[in-house]
Amino acid sequence: MTRNRIRLLMVMDSLAVGGTETYVLSFVKAFPSLGVMPVYAGGTGVMYESYARAGCPIHRVELTAEQLLNPANQVKAVYKLTQIMRSRKIDLVHIHQTPSGLYAAEAARKLGIPVVFTVHGAYYPPEQLQLMKAGGCTFISVSLPVQAYLDAMGIPSHLIANGINFEQYRSESSAALRASLRIPEGEKIVVYASRLAWDKAAVCAMLVRAARTIRLNESLPLHLVIAGSGNQAATIAELAETVNLECNTTFVHLVGSQLQMRDYYNLGDLVVGTGRVALEAMACGKPVLAIGNHGYFGLVEQPVYEEAWQYYFGDHNSKERPSEQRIGEVISKALASANKLEEMGLQGQAWARANFHIRDKALQMKQLYNSLLQKNG
Repeated sequence: MTRNRIRLLMVMDSLAVGGTETYVLSFVKAFPSLGVMPVYAGGTGVMYESYARAGCPIHRVELTAEQLLNPANQVKAVYKLTQIMRSRKIDLVHIHQTPSGLYAAEAARKLGIPVVFTVHGAYYPPEQLQLMKAGGCTFISVSLPVQAYLDAMGIPSHLIANGINFEQYRSESSAALRASLRIPEGEKIVVYASRLAWDKAAVCAMLVRAARTIRLNESLPLHLVIAGSGNQAATIAELAETVNLECNTTFVHLVGSQLQMRDYYNLGDLVVGTGRVALEAMACGKPVLAIGNHGYFGLVEQPVYEEAWQYYFGDHNSKERPSEQRIGEVISKALASANKLEEMGLQGQAWARANFHIRDKALQMKQLYNSLLQKNG
């Protein structure tokens, strides 16, 4: 039998701004109309308001890795999560990170509640994944490379891609934002959206240097807008200051973490990003240069859509190592043809809508939930 209403507990480390948190929020918004009622448990953060506005009840539980180093906090976390699951009469628990997920899974196991675990990348420690498997979790992969990564460890998973809300991510004018950043009409803008940490910060630094070279050598009035923050943000800010001085103008704009990314995607003539960012930008009708944690993929054009998905836009697999020179060449060439860029954006928008619509993914997810609840029966 299929349940009409499923009471679901989503558990995360925190509500910081990032791909995983945005992924969960998109499901939280799409689920209620399908009869899945989400509740959130975990740490708080900048996205608290967005979750609250979506009508999602929020239970604050300290689940960051630092907090969970303390054994007393681990016991407290399991106790608190068990209480929430009981009082909310939770049918199913959906986790996304470790170690927070380990404790949520432990609490769910005590109560006989099934647990689903979405693996968002190939960066989870194998021993923790094996613990999840041993604990009876059902795994979901967001991309083919993640599915292959789990397969290699003997962990089967269901493939459910990121879903994008096309009402939220859509084409619109960005004139007001352009004016507020004091970027003259007609000057080209490249937007980079990512956490400024790990390999993504290194890519950002290459992009800044490539933009500087284009600005100096090709006298193309190019602007680079960087949206994101992270432990490398100060290093990037320093580099931006240096190149702005060198070029005698502010052309690298650091805007920090942004909740309204649609405005920033729409600002760009070209968006550089990976994973979920690539899909959100395409939903806004923007051409994408895909470079991710794993490496360089290239422009996401019609002949390579399938390949871009298989590589997850360079985030989970890639064609080559990125380099400042390679990035600079591709950007120069792409910006030289405004018509081609516009066509690329429109084709990408149609492809993303056909393959990554949040409603389709939410239905897929609900079917999986139902099958687990029937088994649990």
